[in-house]
Amino acid sequence: MTSKMAVKTWLVFLVAVTSVTGILSSFDSPPEKFVVNLDLPADQRWTHVVTKQPYVDLIPKFRQVIGGMLPEPEVLLPLVEAIAADLDSYIKSPYAQEMRGIAKSLNMNLGDIVGANLLYDVSAFCTSIVMQDDKNMIWHARNLDFSFTDLLRNITVFIDFQRNNQTVYSGVTYAGYIGLMTGQRPKVFTITADERDDGSFWMNFLVGILQRDAVPVSFLIRDTLEESTNYQAAVNKLAYSITMASVYHIVAGVNPGEGVIITKGREEPVDIWPLNLSKNRWFEVETNYDHWNSPPPDDDRRDPAIKAMTNLGQKNISKATLFNVMSTVPIRNNHTTYSVVMSAAQPQIMQAWIRHGDVY
Repeated sequence: MTSKMAVKTWLVFLVAVTSVTGILSSFDSPPEKFVVNLDLPADQRWTHVVTKQPYVDLIPKFRQVIGGMLPEPEVLLPLVEAIAADLDSYIKSPYAQEMRGIAKSLNMNLGDIVGANLLYDVSAFCTSIVMQDDKNMIWHARNLDFSFTDLLRNITVFIDFQRNNQTVYSGVTYAGYIGLMTGQRPKVFTITADERDDGSFWMNFLVGILQRDAVPVSFLIRDTLEESTNYQAAVNKLAYSITMASVYHIVAGVNPGEGVIITKGREEPVDIWPLNLSKNRWFEVETNYDHWNSPPPDDDRRDPAIKAMTNLGQKNISKATLFNVMSTVPIRNNHTTYSVVMSAAQPQIMQAWIRHGDVY
């Protein structure tokens, strides 16, 4: 088949698929919910999650995930082991202790747990949308796409992080992965992170890990959810903290206009792009490319998302309609592990679905 014929065939298929309402399939399912008790010693917080079936059997496959991601595993895996051997020098409390607790609970090499937790940050492909509806309510939706999709779909979990029996923040993550790429602080803000390709991810990782004041992206999100008590504080912390990798932070608050995409280099923001209702910018879409540049033709999820949101309209935003948007091919694709819709103003809206099965 010629390249032109292949493109034409793909376009015909895409039109056929997206002409049908992209509702959840009967194969999709909500992730299992757990409470992580922040009042417990850090090395005990995750034991009840990681020792439960099927997670106890699947988490050890992390080493396969790590090895498959690295261009030179024989060089980089020993580095991860060295970091694990001196973990407190690289990773601050409580995350070092939480990873030790997981490794002990599973009788696993600490380096495998550390490597999985550090490397997920810089290799996930995602779509995030922040928006304001016609009643001035702020919404946030995301798909998280990843390689090793079948494994990750089976270890996706929903976590309420609690202190004094009260939920401080919630997030969707993978069993054995203590960071968050999707989170909500009730009545305050929501956060998602999308990977930003800023050169070789593993080289950025090496530079970042050697810079002792740099923090993994997913740990920064947890810090922000726990420590920031308002939207602007969250935006500032995410934008101006030094991270191990470049990233897109998408943040949504509870007041009109509180929605932003932060394009961040490792040490400082490159661009801060807020909603602007005066310019009819009531929603913004971030995939994995700087918003002022065109996405590559072979991975254009942005334009279909913009089209889907424009067709939906500001008056028709709801949890159901946003799940439909996030179910539209290629926004949802064969690497989509889960979809989330949330609104910090009404935290009970937050819901995640594991996206089982391929769509093309």
